[in-house]
Amino acid sequence: MVSSFIYTREGQNYPVTITRKRIRSIRYKYRDGGFVISCSYLVSKEKIVQGLDKFFDRLTKENPHHSGFTDTYVYLLGKKIPIEEEGKINFTDGSQLIYEDKEDLKKKLKKWFLKYITYRHRQYEKTMKTYENKVRVRDMYTRYGSNSISNKSITYSLILMHYSPDVIDSVIVHELAHCFETHHDEKFYKIVKNYCPNYDYLHDKLRKGVYSDD
Repeated sequence: MVSSFIYTREGQNYPVTITRKRIRSIRYKYRDGGFVISCSYLVSKEKIVQGLDKFFDRLTKENPHHSGFTDTYVYLLGKKIPIEEEGKINFTDGSQLIYEDKEDLKKKLKKWFLKYITYRHRQYEKTMKTYENKVRVRDMYTRYGSNSISNKSITYSLILMHYSPDVIDSVIVHELAHCFETHHDEKFYKIVKNYCPNYDYLHDKLRKGVYSDD
């Protein structure tokens, strides 16, 4: 049984995903800018919130970049970029994103990231010699990507836009490797590391939410 809610602390929203199962303890994890919690069927939302209040600092202290998007800045491709009430963002490829306000920025960033990751995805399809997939992006808080083999469609988490390009590429390689191997077995990771030799290092950055090495 899976449910979710938004936990707010100091004006910042954090998605919380709860998986209820037959266990006695409450297990808290901080991942991808949100919290993943495992607990029994009897634990109330109030008790979970009390735990978040108590353990917040401990859960997030190893992650200096626990929020990729705030009222004052956003991490894009591993770079910290200031946010103004209205303004523009200049990318290294010479392109520019002009926004009217923060809500407009969020909408345009989704379109921008879909274009960016689709381009990188197509490059790796050619390199790995896979069939062509439809590429989508959406908010996903417990997964970085999902490969629907039957539909030839791969969906990427929007949170990836905060990470450096090499981390994003590692997720693309991971999802495309599923075109050859469904399960996360030895054969699967052999394919992944053939195209991304430092996958373990990059996945560790991804898991810890380290958007930049700065």
